[in-house]
Amino acid sequence: MSSNPYAHFSGIPMASDDIDDLLETQGYGILSMCGDGEPYSIPVSFGYDGKCIYLGFLKQGDDSAKVAHISDGATVRLLITDIRGRFDWQSVAITGPVRRLHREDDDWEGFIETLTDNGWFMEAFERSDAVDSLQGWELSIEELQGLEQAEETYE
Repeated sequence: MSSNPYAHFSGIPMASDDIDDLLETQGYGILSMCGDGEPYSIPVSFGYDGKCIYLGFLKQGDDSAKVAHISDGATVRLLITDIRGRFDWQSVAITGPVRRLHREDDDWEGFIETLTDNGWFMEAFERSDAVDSLQGWELSIEELQGLEQAEETYE
């Protein structure tokens, strides 16, 4: 028996198929960055192609905080959750470096296609004025952890 009376609240590791399912269906999460030594977290829409995460930012001027906190090669963390109840949830944390994508890159179309397929806020990106300010980022998955808890386990 565990000496930690709260151990059953911490969840169990998710199967890789369940992680893929969550990443393909959720489409949004919380991205944490650290630019100039200051932590910064924001909700983001993302797409998942089975290998990496694509992030789309709408740049809102030169003083955009999210743009100021991210740079090529920076390590970021993306947290994706699906909380259905107090003891019924899934959580995936992904850590890795990001790479800026540009419209002239070969992978720009794949980025747009993946965001369109399973990103959460693509309607905003599809507006013609918004597309001009869209920044694309690829998050390479270096570390991935999925935990879950099912309510029926504790009934």
